[in-house]
Amino acid sequence: VCCSLPMLPMREITLDGDLMIGGLFPVHQKGEGVEDCGKINAQRGIQRLEAMLMALDEINKDEHILPGIKLGAHILDTCSKDTYALEQSLEFVRASLTKVDDSEYTCPDGSYAIHDDVPLAISGVIGGSYSDVSIQVANLLRLFQIPQISYASTSAKLSDKSRYDYFARTVPPDFYQAKAMAEILRYFNWTYVSTVASEGDYGETGIDAFQQEARARQICIATSAKVSRSMSRWSYENVIRSLQQKSNAKVVILFTRSEDARELLVAANRMNVTFTWVASDGWGAQESVVRGSEAVADGAFTIELASYQIPQFNDYFTGLHPYNNTRNPWFREFWENQFQCSLHDLGCGKNSLREVPFQPESKIMFVVNAVYAMAAALHNMRQALCPNSTKVCEALKPGNGRKFYRDYILKVKFEGEFNQISHCRILYMIYRIDF
Repeated sequence: VCCSLPMLPMREITLDGDLMIGGLFPVHQKGEGVEDCGKINAQRGIQRLEAMLMALDEINKDEHILPGIKLGAHILDTCSKDTYALEQSLEFVRASLTKVDDSEYTCPDGSYAIHDDVPLAISGVIGGSYSDVSIQVANLLRLFQIPQISYASTSAKLSDKSRYDYFARTVPPDFYQAKAMAEILRYFNWTYVSTVASEGDYGETGIDAFQQEARARQICIATSAKVSRSMSRWSYENVIRSLQQKSNAKVVILFTRSEDARELLVAANRMNVTFTWVASDGWGAQESVVRGSEAVADGAFTIELASYQIPQFNDYFTGLHPYNNTRNPWFREFWENQFQCSLHDLGCGKNSLREVPFQPESKIMFVVNAVYAMAAALHNMRQALCPNSTKVCEALKPGNGRKFYRDYILKVKFEGEFNQISHCRILYMIYRIDF
């Protein structure tokens, strides 16, 4: 009798390659209660993940970057939760621990032996997104000398090279964002404000940086509230009540994750309470944060790191379809959520992303830059250590992460394939929400 076990939900992408790059993306939002994963995260999850896949496609087609070598990928879903991301990242470590050099084992026909149960070790990791996630993962990866390049983690803590000595990023730390927020207050002469921070490294270190900038501008803090990681929806009302107690502080600074900003607005809407919000890039330019709470979000200011759009990504993403994008196991879920339909119905598959408004997520450029930085560092390492090799030479194989990180990743310089040449100045976009 032959039987099979039920398939567990697939939570990874594995693309074959000569060298493998890991990826961490918040494909799903954080789950509620005992659930690890919640709803699909369309922009910051699916779009960012697809940006990495598109960048890998372009690199593998480019004869000037790692010619003769194909970059593969092992991409995991963090579900926007640091502890879950750490658990998932053990897959990267397992690959390093079980690395098998099968070059000396060949089959009679000359082909190499195949070990289906042994994952390929990764050269480095792209991600994570949230600072809490990157910090947890960095603490693990450094033990195995696996370099990491984040496209969105901005916590100032990650600048400490004595602790995060295999971490790099394509975005600046929150110090600059906090300074920009304080400058908004100074411009409008708002000198008495309240603050709300998400629990964790992003919110708490961000609000600390803001308070330093505020004090330097003689701006007083009326009250400081914190949103815990396990708050119920009704608990957000308690935060709103604490802000109401300081009736003269009409301006509220938010250094929160997007889901916390959204729930605060929902609570304020339920209570019919209005403030002037000044929010960090956790809210940023995301329309989903204010949907349904437009009345209480009116007049808010939000910050977003300036970036260039990548027209190639727009064309790539809007051309995707459940039937031409089978490598992304979460795309069907995204599609059904996007069009509010089921792919079991014939009409659902007839929809097109080209026929609906499309707004590229703000960190797409930084994801692409992170992937290109990793590839350029591998290319430079190959040129320096084995320039005449036509395949993956011994020096290029994962295992010497310290040299790869210090001598190549930290020193990498390249002209972006898709975006204009970046400048040393750090620029932020300031959005005012009007309804």
